[in-house]
Amino acid sequence: MTDTPQPSALRLWRGSVRPDWLDYNGHMTEHRYLQVFGESSDALYERIGVDMARADEGAYYTLSTFITHLAECRLGTVLETETEILGHDARFLHLFHRVSDAAGTPLAEGEHLAIHVRHGASGPAPAAMQEAIGRLFALQVGRPVPATAGKVLRRALEHSRLA
Repeated sequence: MTDTPQPSALRLWRGSVRPDWLDYNGHMTEHRYLQVFGESSDALYERIGVDMARADEGAYYTLSTFITHLAECRLGTVLETETEILGHDARFLHLFHRVSDAAGTPLAEGEHLAIHVRHGASGPAPAAMQEAIGRLFALQVGRPVPATAGKVLRRALEHSRLA
């Protein structure tokens, strides 16, 4: 039996912690994690055809974000993200980003739900965008769903009267 290589997450963003990203403890400040995840989402959006040249076709807007902080980031830490499309349909994109340092140590995870919007209203993405998303999603089929994906939803249901 041969080992089949596991599909990989998309590596779309790389950067490092800058001095103006630090808080009073010398760690990367909270909102910079969101910036890193936002820039990772933007890199994905460019791959599927969302850019200023095609702004009339619409774009994706984040409806919800959940960030899990796993370790500290300090000045100069090299950051790399991996992006996965966990699910999609004509209007929605469910994204999961991981940020790690250059050695591969996980630093944070971000789970995001985005919706396609055109001219101020939500609606289906153009066919070309949907096809590009489908191609990227197909590259990741077979990856295990991240263990922390949906954690907030599960926790909310556990504590609700509906559970």
